[in-house]
Amino acid sequence: MALVRDSAHSENFGSKRRQILDAAYIVFSRKGFHRTTIDEIIAIADTGKGTVYNYFVNKEQLFYTLTQEISQPFEADLERAVTADTEPLDKLRRLVTLILSFYTKHGDLWRVLMHEMRGFGNDGYSHISAEMRDKYHSFFKRTIGSIEQVLTEGIATGVIRPCDTVVTAHGMFSVIAMMAFQKYVGEDAEAAAERVTETFFYGIVNK
Repeated sequence: MALVRDSAHSENFGSKRRQILDAAYIVFSRKGFHRTTIDEIIAIADTGKGTVYNYFVNKEQLFYTLTQEISQPFEADLERAVTADTEPLDKLRRLVTLILSFYTKHGDLWRVLMHEMRGFGNDGYSHISAEMRDKYHSFFKRTIGSIEQVLTEGIATGVIRPCDTVVTAHGMFSVIAMMAFQKYVGEDAEAAAERVTETFFYGIVNK
């Protein structure tokens, strides 16, 4: 009987936490970090303020937990793409598709994150601590690092000409992110990813 009660309690604990995170996703995406209030999240989650603080110390921790849990499966997909037993160009195509799909799906929230991280909040400066900005920066660093890693592999195998992999990886990421943020992707992320990779691989000039 105790096991049944413990199981039910655990399930309810997870369910409430999920409700709060789902509500936070909606409000943060719409209003940004600074203008979002815990009360607004509570209203959508249909729970009490005390319940929120049972799970999260403050709004900043809630925002970080939300972004971390969203990014973890994405980063696992990137790692699988980088370590796959395929050619570097195929890996790059896969990375572009993954990144474009992720940023299209979570574009509103990730735009908020990027603005706060860079100090471009709604009123001109970040409301997130320097320590937390460093943690958020690591999200982007790992994503860009996956592109850089495959570029390095491609150069080593001779399929990519020697280039500054850091600059090139940042350039590719910036194009992908802005396409997603500006909603240029359309309904077919794979087709959009193919257009991006073809442009990077072969350029726009007839030779």
